[in-house]
Amino acid sequence: MSPLKKIDLSVVLGAGRELELHQAISVPDFGSFSFPAPAEVALIARRIGGGVELEGIVDTSAAGACARCLDDVRLSIHLDVHERLDPDSDRADPLGESNVLADDHLDLEDLVRQLIDSAVPLVLLCDDDCRGLCPSCGKKRDGVCRCPQPDPE
Repeated sequence: MSPLKKIDLSVVLGAGRELELHQAISVPDFGSFSFPAPAEVALIARRIGGGVELEGIVDTSAAGACARCLDDVRLSIHLDVHERLDPDSDRADPLGESNVLADDHLDLEDLVRQLIDSAVPLVLLCDDDCRGLCPSCGKKRDGVCRCPQPDPE
């Protein structure tokens, strides 16, 4: 069975029942990041006031090249989700807090994409101390490169 991308929350918003969501959601590439496996999503939706509260987790991994040495890097991503969405908010605003909720329908795929995109680092590194590639020989500056290093000023 394929994952539902638009989730009908009318039972939550209308009747006030909780709804458990367990989905595997494909995540599109973002900048220099790719997502080799779908994100595993486990959320509970409940009515709070006139809106919806979403609580749960999103687990996935991102892959890409180190920005300094170009080695392959895989980054595990675990997100604790605590979101409140108001169906009466203006969905026309793409930057609005509830831009994934239209009437009674939650765009789960877009929500997951937004959460992951905001969680990935700006620059992917294999290690915080990665010294990158040597501009002279092109080898990694981790002991493989034997070029003289410039004196720090």
